[in-house]
Amino acid sequence: MTRADLTLQGSHLDALASTLLRADRMEHAAYVLYGVSHIGSDPFTQEPRIRLMVREVIPVTEDEITSSGFDHISWKTDKFVKLLARAEREGVQVGIAHSHPGGPTHFSDQDDANEAELARLAFNRNGTGALTASLLFCGDGSVLGRVWSSPDTFDDFTTISTIGPRWKRFSRRASDELDQAFDRQSLALGQEFTAIMRSLRFGVVGGGGTGSPILQQLPRMGAGFIGVFDPDTVEDTNLNRLYGATRADADDHRKKIEVARREISEMALGTRLETFDGWVGTEQYQDALKSMDVIFGCTDDHDGRALLNRLAYYYHIPVIDLGLALRVAEQDTERRLEAEGRVTILEPGSACLLCRRIVNPSIAAEEALRRNDPSEYERRKKEAYVRGEGNPAPAVISFTTSVATMAIEELIQRLTGFRGPDGSVSNRVRKFTRIEDVRPGAMLQPCRICGQSHIHGLGDTKPFLGRVG
Repeated sequence: MTRADLTLQGSHLDALASTLLRADRMEHAAYVLYGVSHIGSDPFTQEPRIRLMVREVIPVTEDEITSSGFDHISWKTDKFVKLLARAEREGVQVGIAHSHPGGPTHFSDQDDANEAELARLAFNRNGTGALTASLLFCGDGSVLGRVWSSPDTFDDFTTISTIGPRWKRFSRRASDELDQAFDRQSLALGQEFTAIMRSLRFGVVGGGGTGSPILQQLPRMGAGFIGVFDPDTVEDTNLNRLYGATRADADDHRKKIEVARREISEMALGTRLETFDGWVGTEQYQDALKSMDVIFGCTDDHDGRALLNRLAYYYHIPVIDLGLALRVAEQDTERRLEAEGRVTILEPGSACLLCRRIVNPSIAAEEALRRNDPSEYERRKKEAYVRGEGNPAPAVISFTTSVATMAIEELIQRLTGFRGPDGSVSNRVRKFTRIEDVRPGAMLQPCRICGQSHIHGLGDTKPFLGRVG
């Protein structure tokens, strides 16, 4: 049995619900196009996984339906065959969705037979790599699904999740008894929030100034799984803001991921931690990245941010990107600190880091050159073709912690809606000096990443994320 999960945009969930659950209480149906993420080895279970990402919803129209009622529906499959041809051209897959407005809240024997026949059609038309997913919308509001990997074999979805202003999660998991350590949190946010936190896989890219306070908070909120990506060691200059790090860690050049492991282990709150000692874009980490449900981008390199930027749109994995800028300026012969913290949510429907002018492609290319060909980078630096390392940036623990907390607050909002239905913010900048928050906009013309829906939820491609080099 292979673990299978599905992610869809909130707009897709709304489109399916309005198409399938109508006032007439009759069964209705739709086709779904989706991309696929094949995960060879989940870092927390070492087992293979499949994640599907919904790309498009196509209702089955009245003229296609041959019979329907309160407890059944059947329709012509001509469009399904045409969609299989389109899927083959575009490198995606075709699935179906239908409703049981009056029950039952499970797939029926007739559903089993019909879907097996559709899976057989897909196999015969598109080959043995074809996957046929099925979603069932029930009258009680539950959503469940499965994916057929052959006409005789299917796996139930472990989770069905949405992204967008609200992150919903439909799951078949059994409700575990929650640790008493989270009782006070559950009083504020509800037991369901803590249960969801226990099921989520969180990636944290960068375990330094903003990453370490994230790593302090997530386990204490019940996070079940955390993966930390960071190749760096602790230095003396980190000790003013790196939670858990000691002078001995700096003296021994201990890895930041080792500090994270020690801290989370000593909490003993049930969090499963995996660490990755290298740059986040390393090929061997692709499965780990694709396994995450939410990623906190706490890195300050442009190339790493550029990679996460693409990942969010290709794989429907929300990335919460953090940034902090501290500047000391001379004003009227006095030194004045200017401090700005930023939290940006990356997912389809939101502007990306390129459009917000947060990632500089030229700097990203120089960072890639320095990492992949250090001697060529040094040669170009001497000839002033690339930038050299600048002066060290100022850093204050209160500001790095505040930005991390802004990011955690946005996570809570997306999972609970505690600020209200319009409370989710895609890009927030806190101007500490002025004691205000602002919401800067982006370029009027979206770029070929956030503005091109054909890559949203596309999933696996060669090269990975469409990145060359």
